[in-house]
Amino acid sequence: MTLCRQTTATDAEIIMDSKRLALAFALTIAIFLGWGYLSQEMGWVEKAPPAGNATGPLTEKSPADGLPPDPGRGTALSSALAAPTVKPGAENEGRFIRVQTPLYKALFHSGGGVLRSFSLTGYRTSIAADSPLVDLVNEQAAGEAPLGLILDGLATWSGLKWNFEGGDLILGEADEGVLRFNAEVDGIGITRELTFSGKSYAIGERLFLSSARQRAVNVAFTFGAAALDTDRKASIFAALRHAVLGGPVPQPEESQYNPTRVAWYENGNFREETSAADLGKGVLIQGNVSWMGVMNNYFMGAVSMDDAAAGAKGRMLGGVYHVLVGRTGVELAEGVRTELNSVYFIGPKETGQLQNTPNNLSKALDYGFFSVIARPMLRLLGFFYGYTGNYGLAIILLTIVIKALFWPLSQKSYRSMNKLKQLQPMMTKIREKHKDDKDAMNREVMQLYKTYKVNPAGGCLPIVVQIPVFFGLYQALLNAIELRHAPFIATLPFTDLPWLADLASADPYLITPLVMGASMFLQQRMTPASGDPTQAKIMMLMPLVFTVLFLSFPSGLVVYWLVNNLISIAQQWWQLRRA
Repeated sequence: MTLCRQTTATDAEIIMDSKRLALAFALTIAIFLGWGYLSQEMGWVEKAPPAGNATGPLTEKSPADGLPPDPGRGTALSSALAAPTVKPGAENEGRFIRVQTPLYKALFHSGGGVLRSFSLTGYRTSIAADSPLVDLVNEQAAGEAPLGLILDGLATWSGLKWNFEGGDLILGEADEGVLRFNAEVDGIGITRELTFSGKSYAIGERLFLSSARQRAVNVAFTFGAAALDTDRKASIFAALRHAVLGGPVPQPEESQYNPTRVAWYENGNFREETSAADLGKGVLIQGNVSWMGVMNNYFMGAVSMDDAAAGAKGRMLGGVYHVLVGRTGVELAEGVRTELNSVYFIGPKETGQLQNTPNNLSKALDYGFFSVIARPMLRLLGFFYGYTGNYGLAIILLTIVIKALFWPLSQKSYRSMNKLKQLQPMMTKIREKHKDDKDAMNREVMQLYKTYKVNPAGGCLPIVVQIPVFFGLYQALLNAIELRHAPFIATLPFTDLPWLADLASADPYLITPLVMGASMFLQQRMTPASGDPTQAKIMMLMPLVFTVLFLSFPSGLVVYWLVNNLISIAQQWWQLRRA
């Protein structure tokens, strides 16, 4: 079945013109964009369970090749990845160790090397210059022992005596530093070496295990990471309250466009889980897991292993997301030192940083089905930013380039619509004349099209081609950390009120989405009316539907859509003048 074809002598296919396809396109976008909003704001998606209620069996997922998990290995892996229960206050004795680089400030505990805080020096929680730094491991998440090592079900950060070698690390961009932790339990020696770089968010770990027993032993171990959702955006209701009642800029609440999820890379495929119900129970992954992490659109905390033959588990409990990556059946021979390597990544999802991190961490930059379009769009956006120094202007230039590429197709579409508009009076008379004889009506309408050389489906091609471009750009702008806290017009003209000071947040005064809605309405008025009254009414409602959806959209996306509409209006007006 094709979307666009030559008309035949049936009434249904005559109606199948570019206007109807435009309606289908608009409805598709409305459904695509509106589902996330409605599911969150109206409570259609289950919220995260409260602390203490996230219990139940693990949800087992088979490897990506479709093979069922091995029952024996699954049971062992499930047991190995079960986080041990640690009583409050039972942590090992020790002191805090400070690690500072140009990119972050971290705090570790010498009693096992667990992470207590991780503040990003280049990112703040809001656009205010004095707002706190983004801390991906705050006090609540620190209680889940991020970077903690579990050996044969034993939480090594509790009940062990650790020896620490080294001190605080203050690293420059070209520097590297190492923290070394040593302990012994049941005849097994443990050495953890954490390596830091001044130019990367990645933390490398070399884990050395040795056995003093007189026989070989098999052990299971896991590396872990934990993080909170720290980068939420104001909801539509907060924006409306602010616009109507005034007062301070709305504070972060739940965001349907920036969800926190557990993601992983398994058997060469990127996967993710956003369901609060499934994450409350725990998601067990069996297969070749390169890494697993907690992420939103802009930040992530992940743990990976050099040897991808590992299992992983993601879980959310009490508002804290945490993941474990590990392996069972690691054989330790007497007198032999076994080395196991892993990499942690805690920081922003910057393209350059992730591409320079091993174990396929760059696959975390996933833009869905239209990644092949989204990636070059982001590169072009960065190119324009390099010249303008303003991402708002870069978005405008990107929009102009996209419109220029589709200009010939758009011209063809407008010419077809103008011809249809000129034929509307004659088509109306034909329908009235043959209202009781559809075959005669179809024959006469077809003759009219043939006489004036008009194809009612002539506007299809520009719309069909632009569908993937729109969705690719939508994903690119929605997930671009470059737009987070990036200003376009920092304050309302002639005031000191923050306006488009963060292109990743909604317009606090709803100005741009309302202007965008007005531009859509004007564009509808300039477009030839459909011969179908019901279809015409639906099309006139679309500006209202899109305006409501765009009220809580990131303002960078609204700017793109608004500029796109304005250029389309100018192009359509010019074409009408020529006609």
